[in-house]
Order: sequence, then structure tokens, then C-alpha cells
Amino acid sequence: MVKNNKMKLKLCYFFFSLLLTLHTAFAALTPKSEQKHPDNSKDQAIRVKVHTNAHYCYAPAFVNGEGYVYIDYCSSSSALFARYDVFQRVAWNVDGVWLCMTAPGSVTGIGRKSTANWDYIVLRPCVINDPNQRWTIKNNAFYTADEKFRVKDYKWYAYISKNKDDYYDHTLITMEDWIKTVATPVNINLKMFLGWKFVHSSGFSTYYISDDGSKSDVFDLYYNPENGHIARYFPSSGVMSCMASQQSPNDDWNWVNWKFCKDTTTAQQDIGSWNIAVLAGREGALTDYQGNFLRVTQYGFSWGQPYTAKPSYLEQDTTNSPQSNFLFTYDMERWNRYVNGNLGDTLAYCPAPGNKENVVHATKTRVKRSLPPSFVLTEEWKKRLWEIAKSTSSTGREAIAACGVCMLHTLQMLAELQEDHLRGPRHNGEGYFFNTQEGVSPFISFRQRFPVLAARLEATISHGTTPLRVGESTLTRTTRTTRAAASILLPRYEWRPSFMARTPEEMRSQLQNLLRAPEGTLWYIVIIRSTMDGSGMIGHAQPILRTHEGLVLISTNIASMSFDEFRSYLNPTRDPEILLSEFSLRSNRRLYSLVTFQMAQLDEIPLNLYISQDNCTGEGDHRRGTRGLPRTSLINQCGSGRCAIQ
Repeated sequence: MVKNNKMKLKLCYFFFSLLLTLHTAFAALTPKSEQKHPDNSKDQAIRVKVHTNAHYCYAPAFVNGEGYVYIDYCSSSSALFARYDVFQRVAWNVDGVWLCMTAPGSVTGIGRKSTANWDYIVLRPCVINDPNQRWTIKNNAFYTADEKFRVKDYKWYAYISKNKDDYYDHTLITMEDWIKTVATPVNINLKMFLGWKFVHSSGFSTYYISDDGSKSDVFDLYYNPENGHIARYFPSSGVMSCMASQQSPNDDWNWVNWKFCKDTTTAQQDIGSWNIAVLAGREGALTDYQGNFLRVTQYGFSWGQPYTAKPSYLEQDTTNSPQSNFLFTYDMERWNRYVNGNLGDTLAYCPAPGNKENVVHATKTRVKRSLPPSFVLTEEWKKRLWEIAKSTSSTGREAIAACGVCMLHTLQMLAELQEDHLRGPRHNGEGYFFNTQEGVSPFISFRQRFPVLAARLEATISHGTTPLRVGESTLTRTTRTTRAAASILLPRYEWRPSFMARTPEEMRSQLQNLLRAPEGTLWYIVIIRSTMDGSGMIGHAQPILRTHEGLVLISTNIASMSFDEFRSYLNPTRDPEILLSEFSLRSNRRLYSLVTFQMAQLDEIPLNLYISQDNCTGEGDHRRGTRGLPRTSLINQCGSGRCAIQ
């Protein structure tokens, strides 16, 4: 029987290793190419030959409350120069706003239900996350990127139809050089919404911020990640209006305003700039250029009206039960994962392949657990984890905002276990985020290696010390902020939170649930316990590994612990009481709360498949990035040329 069990474990590990080998093999099928910036743009008017054999040009036109693509005389001043950029967009700069040729969702079925057999092409602000703005050119004719719909014209306006025989077809002429040019992107903006949840007795409702208060229907906004502008678009005129903070340094709060603005690609911060860097999943807060929080009233005469407030004012800002926790689109979460991955050199591709052939299979071979079920902590691994845990000053009190030494240790341990379990642990003096060195704060090395990522982590400080909702507890704030910190440092993973256990019974139940998880599962645990004198509360984080023998709790931030003592704490256990004793420091501290976060593989196609920038070589395989914030001017071509974002 024992022999059979061993055989099963060997077979299981063999198949797990085989899957990872296949993953590597599929990833290797991605064509290797050099990093290459887009071509210098060769913008020109789009010339077409229509069914009469006459030559005309595309021209942005605003008629009856909407923007269209008009077939105009090429001599007309309306026949503006257009760009066919690296993201497959056809764009015109109309009075300082980049507008893109956008297929009607009523026909394509993208973004909404397909309800029409044909409809006109419209103009919308250029974004990287609207598939209706992606175009390909075949036989000198425009088609939607999936090649299902050819661009035609009817009554001198461009349209698409489900009937390929509908009239009239037209073709591009003398545009060969323009077509071949993989031009610099016009921007890297995203379409988004800004929602908030109103909880009531029967559930909750979601409302959406607009320039006229809050609406029950989704309201499209446009986010510029370079300067932080959030704008609405007026289709009748092609202009944009940006949400602006009116709060002065002397104000505790003030209403936001909306001001007409241009679509610029500078990084300069102003009253229209908003920081959306700290997200826990799709939820989080926004701060203006001065660090004031965006808020919305849930009751009263000014229901649903957005305003800003100082962080120090939020505790007392309780009238009409305002809140600062907002809901964003999935694309915003995905974008944040890319940005954080680029800052921390945790991206998979450099340059981006540009399409999902040969790489989508790799994501499907990922195993849901973190480690193979037969994984055990060898002496080498125990030594490595000890080296990480000893990388702290004598006080161990350094921090970047809400991320203390124990949290940075935890995430480095989890990252190295996940990334290095097949090849073995790293050497002392190396590290995923910081170089290990006994007696030295890990934040010194971390800041030197990843300065912009460290600065981004700093933004979590106000999020952890201020309530986003009236009456929000310190326990909830700490839990939310640690999840945001994990998402910033290790964005390639999904951090699945448990419920917050506050009583001994709930804590025991929570730990019993961990024992039901597959062997090889990794978590980090955040506990809030009393301070030494019992007068306050303090948070602590540690990794937990599920093995065949039980749960292994890994110590962090241990300045004076010997290796033998550290190793003795790594004995697996199935007894929750032993773990609770560890959390409470041998029952010498009171435990207030306990939350676990499972480290799980993301079931998504990463944005890095389609976007990379500048010199993204990073630290090598699976550690790609530039350690800088994204800029339109730094975007690379994809391995396939243009980047087919999906």
C-alpha cells in the first residue's frame, strides 16, 4: 500500500512537471524578435475610389448629434490627415482630441447585443481596449479586425453590413506607404466607468459617476494613464470634458467640476489628474493630484454627487454616509496588472508577441494549485527562507506605507517558491525583490532595484489609515491594503481573500478550511493582534504552505533567530490550536482578526501579450519590464508588427 502511494505521488509529480514543460515549450513557440519602436508616423488623408471610380477622402463629420466618417472631396479642409497606428486604430486629431474610426456594436455584437443588419461607423475617443476600433486592410479595403465586415459607403457615409453584397464597396488608393507604416500610437487611453455600490436591505445597486451626478446606467468615461485625466465625450461635437478637483490646500472638502480638455500625452499633473494605482481587484479609491480622496454622497439632497476630501477629514466626514470605494471595469484591473508587472520586472514577454497564437495554450496548461502536491521544504529551501527572514534590521520596523518588513518577506518567499521550485532556491545575496543580507533592511535593496514600484507602494499609506466608508474598521482597512500591496508586487497572481475571522471559533474554522485545500497550495495570512503592552493593535503577515503532512507556517522578520530555531517552526501541523498559539505569540497577545489570501494562477490572457515598451529585457525569462511607467512614446511594436489587443 505504501509502495502504491509512493508510485502515485511520483506519477502525479511527473505529470505536473510535464505540464510545466509543455507550458515552457508552448511559450517558446512565440517568435523571438528584437524590441522595436513603431515607425515614424506618415499621417495623410485617407484616399478612396468609390463605385463611380471617382476619388474622394475620408473626413470626420458631426451631423445630427453624432460623429461619422464622411466621403468628402480631398480638397476639403475637413479631409484631415489620419494615422493607422500600432494598435490597428485609424485615428484623426480633431481639435486636440484623437478620435478613432469605431465599428457599430449594433452590428459587430462587441460591447453590446447585435441588433442591426447594418449601421454607420462612428467616431469615438481612441482607446486601447475597444475591439470595435481595430481594423485590418485586405486587398486595399478596410475590414474589422476579425475580417467579418468590410467598410462600405451609403449616402456618402462609411458603414458596415452583415450582407457582404450590400452597396457600395470602395477601395484605398495611393495609400501603400501609409498602410505599411506601423505608426506610433496616438495614445494609450482606456474606456472605463466609475461605479459605486449602494447597499440596501434587499441587496445592492450599482450607480455610475457622470458629469451630471450618478446614473443607474453605465456611463462611459475615458482614462488617460499618462496624466491621470478622466473625461467624458460629447459625440455631437467631438470634444471632451475632464473631471477636475477644485479643492484648495485650505479646504477640508470641495465639489468636483468638469472642464473642457484636450487629449494630451504628457505626464504633467494638474487639477484633472487622478491616481488609480491602489486597487484590490476591481475596487479601490481615487485621489487627486494633492492626495485628496474622491467621495460620493449616498443620501440627501446632493445624492450621488462626487467631491473630494482630505485624508485627515474622512474620519469625521459622515453626513449622508459618503464613501470612497469605487468599482472599475475589468480592463482597468488588467491595465494595473500590466503597469505593476512592468515596474517590477514580472512580465512574461519582451517584446509582446501581438497575438495569442502559440501562447494561449501556455496559459491553459497552468495548474490551479501553486506548487506540485509532492513538494516538500528541503534543507536548501529551509535555509533560503531563513536567509530571507533574517534580512532585516535590528528593529525590523522599516516599512513602505502599509507594507512592512514581514509583508515584503512574505511576498519574496511566495514568489521564489512559485518561480524556483523546479530549479531550486537562489543563493544568498540574491532575491526576487531584494537581495538577501542578514541584519540589513530589505527595503534598501528593494528601493535601489525598483524605485518607481517602491514609490507606487507608498501610495497605499493613506489607503490603510483612512476609512473609505463610514465606520470602516482598522481591521478592514489593513486587509484591503495588504491585498492591494500583493497585487502591486505580484500582479501575475490572483489573491483570493477568505472572510475575516474575528472570534476564536471563526479562526479555527478558517484554518480547518486550509487543510481541505489541495496539497501545494500557498497563502499568506494577515493577523491583527495586540501590541506588547496591550494598548493598541499591530498587523503581521506570514506565508502558509499546504503539504501532504499539514500546514507549514513560515516565520518572517526574525532578526535574532538561529537557523535551527527557524527550522523547528517549519514542522507541518494539522492542529489549528498550534497555529493560533503561534499567531498569538504563545497566547501572550490577543488576536483581533485573521484573513488568508490564496495565491492562485490568473485565468486570463495577460495584457503583456499585446503591450511592451522600450528596453523591456528586465532580468530575463519571466522577469521582463522596464521598471518605468508606461508612455505612449515608448510603446514597442509587437512581434507580429501591429498589436491585436484582445
